[in-house]
Amino acid sequence: MFTRILVPTDFSKPSDAALAHAKRLAANTGATIHLLHVVDNMFLRAVLGDPHDYEAAALRQLQDRAPTQPGVNSLLAVERSDEPADEITSYARTHGIDMIVMGTHGRGRMAHLLLGSVAEKVARTAPCPVLTMRDAPPAADVKGIRILVPTDFSPAADAALGCARRLAAKLRGSIRLLHVVEHPGIGASYGAELGAPEPAVVREEQVAKAKADLSGRILVDSRSRVTITSDVVLGPSSTMIAAYAGDNGFDLIVMGTRGRGGFARLLIGSVAESVIRTASCPVLTVKAGETSTTARVTEAEAAGAVA
Repeated sequence: MFTRILVPTDFSKPSDAALAHAKRLAANTGATIHLLHVVDNMFLRAVLGDPHDYEAAALRQLQDRAPTQPGVNSLLAVERSDEPADEITSYARTHGIDMIVMGTHGRGRMAHLLLGSVAEKVARTAPCPVLTMRDAPPAADVKGIRILVPTDFSPAADAALGCARRLAAKLRGSIRLLHVVEHPGIGASYGAELGAPEPAVVREEQVAKAKADLSGRILVDSRSRVTITSDVVLGPSSTMIAAYAGDNGFDLIVMGTRGRGGFARLLIGSVAESVIRTASCPVLTVKAGETSTTARVTEAEAAGAVA
């Protein structure tokens, strides 16, 4: 299902962790790894001497990190750009990339607002699913992974569930569908007490409806042998998802993102971006209608793959 995996790297520990995970994925799926280093032009202008010397040194670092496993092919590239995130997404489009795997430094709230994040921008704008991680995932084989799929029942969330099903079928994993009913009184920050709490009966109705919607999505997948369970929790989505994944030992979060950008993102924020910054496990983001630039595994094929 993934034939071309792009790994952007700045040679940091999070980038090396992402590359290690991409190598394991490639070994299990037969994908080719594209290893990319983007040189920020602002940095180059501050470098004394010939910038080609820096690019040559960067290429040597890529060569040192290139996969050596039998059957795993790789392509290496060093590019210049004023906007590294834009260069990464442009490379993905040009080379028909099926998945981007990259590290994130997990900046805090204030630094995030002031500086932004290359990983988060790529997750919003990439033409394919984006897998981000802050720390090295467990060294065990990726087969048998436990996948958490948060859902708000939107098209983007359904696209994420479809991607998770294909991954679980390929890697013999299991899926937990999670819906968070927003509850300002749980895990709320200062000032939340100013909002009027919803009556208990309203929350009970929301929980009942969510359970019904979750059951419907599991029933649709009844032909597959992928194990899918579900849960409903109360609290703020932006914090509950990462906490739930950590408390229950999930290996991967697969979630939808609407690709919100510009001023709306600054005002409203993004649950997906918050999870990218705070989750202790890798996070795979998928946009609604997102399709691979190579052949896709259809839902029927995913069911048949484990038949």
